[in-house]
Amino acid sequence: MIRKLATVLSVLAVVTVIAGISTADEKKENKYSTKKFMQAVKTGGLHTKVIKGEASEAETKLFAAYVKALPNNKPPKGSAESWKKLTSALAKATRLHLAGADGSAEALTKAMNCKACHTPHKVYPPKE
Repeated sequence: MIRKLATVLSVLAVVTVIAGISTADEKKENKYSTKKFMQAVKTGGLHTKVIKGEASEAETKLFAAYVKALPNNKPPKGSAESWKKLTSALAKATRLHLAGADGSAEALTKAMNCKACHTPHKVYPPKE
């Protein structure tokens, strides 16, 4: 009887720990969230430095990491398909630009079009 009780308590303890971890993970903010992307990349002007070839190696890696993560982020509003299409195009343009492809600066500039994403996906007024 005591052995069964100990087993049941052990299982409950494991379930509680797992539930606590998953809840903590859900509350933890994404390192490369869309909001952080906008703050660092657009507002901070990092995208312009990358497009012009003026970004340091660390800045270029940061930009690439943010862009790579965008297609996996959930859109604040609008369809997931539209979000995936727009952010994947940005990721592709970034890869080509960082690889030095001809015409890639223009393609990346076009892919960084604010209105193309904001119209279908930005919540107005923005949440703080």
